[in-house]
Amino acid sequence: MSLYKRKKIWHADFSVDGQRFRQSLETTDWRQAQAKKKELIVQASEGKLAASNQRFSRLRIAEALDHYLEDRSVHVLPRSHRSESDHAKALRQHLGTLPLTRIDEDTVVGYIRLRKEAKISNTTVNMEIGILRRVLKRAKRWHLVADEIPRLPERRDIGRALAPEDFAENGAHRGNNGNSGR
Repeated sequence: MSLYKRKKIWHADFSVDGQRFRQSLETTDWRQAQAKKKELIVQASEGKLAASNQRFSRLRIAEALDHYLEDRSVHVLPRSHRSESDHAKALRQHLGTLPLTRIDEDTVVGYIRLRKEAKISNTTVNMEIGILRRVLKRAKRWHLVADEIPRLPERRDIGRALAPEDFAENGAHRGNNGNSGR
């Protein structure tokens, strides 16, 4: 476990459970560097920090979505995979060139605002953010934005299928809509 400088900026190099972590501490102050290194070690031990050899977290959104969808296809039905691929198109279009490491709460909130200005339903936006959430979780970066990203309210007033007992209460049974036909 060491601290070292590169161009006057402190960096940390340490291992947790056999995984090596190397990261800039983004400070020139040695005391701040020590405190930040301790925080990083805690995050790494909790599984909230990507190891330096984990290349997924260094990908751009478009590439990460491709990997995610490819890996996800073996866990879901083809129709679900097609649906996720369709919802990922908007993410790819608006955020595709950004590296995962550059995604922060302002980026995600800005994306939500952009989609709402385009009159996209809350359910669709929630599905898109769900895909982004799973990609960022895989990159060990969701915890950085999770508290700031609210789930949009979805409509609950859409009709539902009637149960047999509801048919009897409404006088509609077996398609005769309460009319006896006489």
